[in-house]
Amino acid sequence: HDANWWALMEHNAGRLPGTRSSWAISAAWFAFLAGVASTALIPVPSHWGCFIAILIGLIFSSIWLPDNGDTVLPFCTIIILPIVVFKSVAMGGLWSYSILLFVFVVIPLADFIVGVDVGNQTREIQKELHTAFRFELLTLLVAPGILGCLCYAAWLANSGGLSLLEFGGLTIGTGIITGVVGIVAGHELCHKASRLERVLGRLLLCSATYGHFYVEHTLGHHKDVATDHDPATSRYGESFYEFLPRVVKGEFVNACRIEAARLRRNGLPWWHNEIPVYFLVSVGIALALACLTGPLAVPLFVAQSVVAVLLFESVNYLEHYGLERRELKPGQYEQVQPQHSWDTACRVTNHVMFKLERHADHHAHAGKRYQTLQAYDSSPQLPTGYATMILLAFFPPLWRMVMHPRLLAHRRQQVGQVFRHGPTPGPALPKAKSTSCCRSALSEQTGERSCRATPRRAAPQK
Repeated sequence: HDANWWALMEHNAGRLPGTRSSWAISAAWFAFLAGVASTALIPVPSHWGCFIAILIGLIFSSIWLPDNGDTVLPFCTIIILPIVVFKSVAMGGLWSYSILLFVFVVIPLADFIVGVDVGNQTREIQKELHTAFRFELLTLLVAPGILGCLCYAAWLANSGGLSLLEFGGLTIGTGIITGVVGIVAGHELCHKASRLERVLGRLLLCSATYGHFYVEHTLGHHKDVATDHDPATSRYGESFYEFLPRVVKGEFVNACRIEAARLRRNGLPWWHNEIPVYFLVSVGIALALACLTGPLAVPLFVAQSVVAVLLFESVNYLEHYGLERRELKPGQYEQVQPQHSWDTACRVTNHVMFKLERHADHHAHAGKRYQTLQAYDSSPQLPTGYATMILLAFFPPLWRMVMHPRLLAHRRQQVGQVFRHGPTPGPALPKAKSTSCCRSALSEQTGERSCRATPRRAAPQK
């Protein structure tokens, strides 16, 4: 379908199935990352303008870098966030809050200019990439990286060189690092079978004082998504400010309920409850930072956790907004389908967030690794990336103006469904057949050519 993305470019629409990255593509991405990393060496405040210009220029230049999905290097762009945060604090004053401009101005512009990536992979390549250790290694390295960022931020807070204003900028920036990179990578790791990955995933969640999310998300949200039993599914007409207290409270209560049921089922005593353990780990991280750097590490850790949770729950708000599963009979719902998650194909934010924006495939196959997540034609589409949509969510009238027409258009496709929240529109009128030439799309499953009217993405592989 026509997703009406807010984007200038559409990458990989005509890519043939099985196309692999050449050494030249990997070399180009390596050079790009070397350029990004080298910006950390630019002295500020003396060369602040040069730092900003080079970094933004590099980000926008990635529009020319091909990405066939089989190299891990594009996902290494996560290093941009800590570079911007700590350079901004070094600049001082109001510039300490530059990360907000970067996340909510530069990234949305990059999503628009660099565009969307609509490429999918064949089953054979998915199987090959699923076992490629280079992708797993990156997520494993996020854990020590986040702990290192927390240590450096705590050291800066206790160095005596920051004003209260700059301390606030450092806190917000650190929360964005742990919220965008830490919790997202933790979410990815918590779904994996490897014990090491699950341990590091929970450690990343604890770095934002949100360890209980592991229990609720894996055993609650994925089972109850798009129903009234799921606190992380935002409802039609519900503003972000109504959703936030409901989801924070609901996820904690659900986690406690799930853990209590597990203890009863296995006949375990109360001290086997994991929820207090996660909070103790968070307390331990805060105290360890205080011992290593000074007492200001504790308020820094608490405040950055609040920022991280706020940012992550704003992502939860938009991922399933207004989507509902049919209730087949009281308490029993249809199976989770791609139409129960909002997707978006923006390349920049998908690289920074480990393809979390291909959310429909994540719910269809929770154990899938991020590098193999596919795009679904049947999934409703957000117009742009998460950064822009979060900004819209902070202004409910703008959010409703953008999202309600898309949501109602999607609901019209769900023939016969009566929605529990908001209107149940009539079925969509059949569209007239297009007489224009249609592009030739190669089926990734059969290898046969088919003709679709203005296709947006390649056929998904399940």
